[in-house]
Amino acid sequence: MAKKYIFLTSAFVWMIFLGGCDEIPVKLADPVIPDSERVVIIEELSGVSCPNCPKGNTSVDNILAKFQGRVAAVSIHGDFLSKPTAKSKFDFRNQKAKDLENWFKPWFGKPSASINRVPDENDILMNSIPDLWQAAVEKELQKPHILNIFPEVKFNSDSKTIDLNIAVIPLESIKGNFNISIFLTESEIIDAQTNGADIENNYNHKHVLRDMMTNFDGDFFGNDLNKNEILRKTYSYSVSPAASTLWKPANMEVVIIIHHNEPKDESVIQTSYLKLIK
Repeated sequence: MAKKYIFLTSAFVWMIFLGGCDEIPVKLADPVIPDSERVVIIEELSGVSCPNCPKGNTSVDNILAKFQGRVAAVSIHGDFLSKPTAKSKFDFRNQKAKDLENWFKPWFGKPSASINRVPDENDILMNSIPDLWQAAVEKELQKPHILNIFPEVKFNSDSKTIDLNIAVIPLESIKGNFNISIFLTESEIIDAQTNGADIENNYNHKHVLRDMMTNFDGDFFGNDLNKNEILRKTYSYSVSPAASTLWKPANMEVVIIIHHNEPKDESVIQTSYLKLIK
């Protein structure tokens, strides 16, 4: 009888122990983001026939809202899952988008995003898990701000031309070879989008890459940039007659990045963006 009592008592104590082992969640502190003028770019591979891409779009929207003025976005509709749906009015595909999509390979489905073109521990530029994008953005925002980009843009509504003047000032001397890439994006495009098993007819497409004012992989910008040396570039772009009937300049942005141009380093130093029409 004593043995039975001891067994029951031990079992009761063990049950109490198990009941008291619930995991207590620990709230981690938000990372400290320096108050600087450093701006990060998200280049997202998307597609109107991609059922999971709205999740990526939502992640980008949340990041832009959290870090207002510190993050720019470009939504790239290349080949994969980018063919218009049966209900689409527009086709967002273009050659520069297709070239970029191929350039970013390997990637493992859509949505995928590159943050400042910095590879992960497996040397892959694209991250296909939207929930991890914000952490990557925060990591990039914590890096030093070492270069300023000052753009001025003018859009002539009569000639349909875009004139862009850029001044770049390194805040410290930076060794290496550098390219500049300039994106033309458009938001507030209401059209069809596959979302899960359904097609939304009135989906709001944002930051859609319409074209680039440079080569898809950038134009040569310079090498061995010197501290406080002002570098200037001028670009002019003529909107094609076909595009001029579709694009809405009031909803467009110009996104500029200065990035490394090395065999194993294409990372972005700084980003700047502004409305095509103020």
